[in-house]
Amino acid sequence: MEPPPPYAPPYGIGTPGAAPAASQARAFLASRGFPPGLADVMIGNARESGARHMLIDNSGSMSAPDGHVLQGAAGRERLVSCSRFAEVEDMVLFHAELAVALGAPATMRFLNQPRSGPQEVVVRTAEDVAALRKSCASGPSGGTPICAHVRQIGQEIARDEAQLRASGKHAVLTIITDGLPTDGDLAEAMRPLSRLPVWVVVRLCTDDGEVVQFWSGLDAVVELEVDVLDDLAGEAAECAACNRWLTYAPELHRLREWGVHLKLLDLLDERRLAPVEARDLCALILGGGPLPHPEADAAGFFAAVAERQRGLRLPYNPVRGRAHPWIDERRLRASVSGRLCTVQ
Repeated sequence: MEPPPPYAPPYGIGTPGAAPAASQARAFLASRGFPPGLADVMIGNARESGARHMLIDNSGSMSAPDGHVLQGAAGRERLVSCSRFAEVEDMVLFHAELAVALGAPATMRFLNQPRSGPQEVVVRTAEDVAALRKSCASGPSGGTPICAHVRQIGQEIARDEAQLRASGKHAVLTIITDGLPTDGDLAEAMRPLSRLPVWVVVRLCTDDGEVVQFWSGLDAVVELEVDVLDDLAGEAAECAACNRWLTYAPELHRLREWGVHLKLLDLLDERRLAPVEARDLCALILGGGPLPHPEADAAGFFAAVAERQRGLRLPYNPVRGRAHPWIDERRLRASVSGRLCTVQ
């Protein structure tokens, strides 16, 4: 797989101690297809979050050829098959470049020592992204010692606990894996996290039923809220089953992998959104401030949605397999009026 070209940050972004201007961060996000609303969410989250950790599974099983990455020019993208680790590489390099663009340092740690390159990279600059790319190029090998790394990351977050609480911030831990730990009891290793200000995301790279069940049930065992994410196609299919009017695009998935936690996004695969929730999600994605209530001013609501998404780059819709507007206005009309079943 050809890696995406590295992001060349504007002057000031990526230099030690420099905080990028919001306009520069928005330029990066716009170049990656983020609409104004989601760009604002990402920028706001970078200000609200503290330490950010990504634990990257580079075990031997990640060489399995059932991964997928998005390739092609904007508007003509397609999901193509690749190894699981190639999918992970595409993901973590995006988040590394995002960390640089947002001025939000992220610690990227591999489960196993790469054959070349560092095992841990604290990404602040474009040079750090290059170091991470070198580590990724080593490919996958070894076991899945998740427990030891979770304990170490937990200790690092604990050292920052007082500062995090004093500033009203939280840490983020994203675990990217396709399997079960091979080095002990993960519930025991994660239990200390339940007492810390940390949001945990698990990004699965497998459809294996045992693995999915294990991670999905972990929050009940350790009393820790965990956001378990499938791959892009899987999450999009679950969203479409309840809210087909929304394009669950790669940008939404990246936002959740990064550690943005919004209740509206949790609901997408659970039930059809209520009219007011659909309104709020449209405003969240498209930006531009509050929208009219669809039950009080349906004409104003739909006119505003149409106007706000006019001119936006069409995102990739994994369910349709092609570019499609963020909001399918015909399906949205049916959903907010309770007639979704009549729309084919």
